Amino acid sequence: MTTNNGKYDPNKLNQELEEAKKLPGFGKPLPKNLSSGDIYDNFLKAAKEAGYLPPFVALQKEIRQQMDKLLNMIETESKEEDINRLIDEMNNKIKKYNMECPKSMQKMLINLEDIEWHAKIWK
Repeated sequence: MTTNNGKYDPNKLNQELEEAKKLPGFGKPLPKNLSSGDIYDNFLKAAKEAGYLPPFVALQKEIRQQMDKLLNMIETESKEEDINRLIDEMNNKIKKYNMECPKSMQKMLINLEDIEWHAKIWK
């Protein structure tokens, strides 16, 4: 409806409508069960069926992979500087993860002294 420079463009609205018409299910009525019951649960079900994953789930996967890498670095006695750099990178991702995930799923930042405990939590 607006261009990249913020000006209104009526042609863009028509283009978006034409693209929407190509989507499966366009113009068909919504399923009746969509508006019954818990709307949030319905959304979660539809999102899951569409293959949608919240961004924090992808972050969680990245952090778990980095945790495996960190444990491997510790086992192979890598440079402490490299280990600390990875921990800092992971902690930045954990901060972002904590801002995006539900409160009950938030995790503590990682430190080298308690790495075994942190590894169990991220498994």
